[in-house]
Amino acid sequence: MNPSSSSFGRTLPADRFHTGVRVGSMVLWFVTIVIVYFVLTLIAQVVLGPIQGIGTLLLIGLAVVAAQPLAYLAERQLMQRWPSGRAMQLESDALVWREPKASLRIDLRQTVNFWRWRFVIKRRRGGRVPTGHHLFALRLVQGDNVVSVYSFLPPATAEALSAKCAFYELRRPSEQGKLALGGRDAMYIAAENTRWQSGAELDAADFQALLDHLTTALPEFGRAPASGM
Repeated sequence: MNPSSSSFGRTLPADRFHTGVRVGSMVLWFVTIVIVYFVLTLIAQVVLGPIQGIGTLLLIGLAVVAAQPLAYLAERQLMQRWPSGRAMQLESDALVWREPKASLRIDLRQTVNFWRWRFVIKRRRGGRVPTGHHLFALRLVQGDNVVSVYSFLPPATAEALSAKCAFYELRRPSEQGKLALGGRDAMYIAAENTRWQSGAELDAADFQALLDHLTTALPEFGRAPASGM
C-alpha cells in the first residue's frame, strides 16, 4: 500500500524553537519593551507633563505588558523564517532525515524497527510546554540509520492520537527516586535518554503527518501494539 500522493515530497521542519530563535526572541522582547516604553513615555509627557518616580515605574510595567503580544508575533515570525536545518522529508517509499551537515534515508520498502512511547509532563518546561501535556516519541532504526522525533501534545489531542496509534506509556521515576523497570521500561528509558540528547521536535500536526505516512507505508506500523518492536 502506498502513501497518499499528497504527502510526497512534504517536508516536516524540526526544532522550530531552536537556540537561535530563543536568543533572537529574547533580544526582540527586550527591544520591543524599550520601544514601547519610549512611545508610552512620549504620550504620557504630552498628556500629563514630565513623568518621574512612581510614574516611571508604572510606564515600565505597562511597557512590559504591552510588549508581550508584539514579542509573541515576532517569535512566531522567527520560527517560520529561521529553520533549524533539521527536517524530515516524506517520500513515497522512504523517509529522508536532513541535518545541516548530513542526511540519511530510511527505505520504507525494507524492514524498519521502531519504538513508540509517551509520558506526561509533570513540570512546566521552560515556560513553553504546560504541565499536563504529553510527550509522544518515535524512534526509527534501519541498519546504522537512527532517527528519534517527538512532539508535545495537549491532553485531548494525546488521547485522540493514542486511540488511533498505540504508544507505550513510559513510567517515570517514583517519588522515592527509584525506577520501576518491569516489562520493557528499561529499553524505553534508554530510548528516551537518546531522544533527550539528540531527538528532534516536530509540531503536533507534522508529527501526526509522519505517523499517518508510516501507517500507510508500513502495514506493521499500524498493527503494532504499544510495546513496539
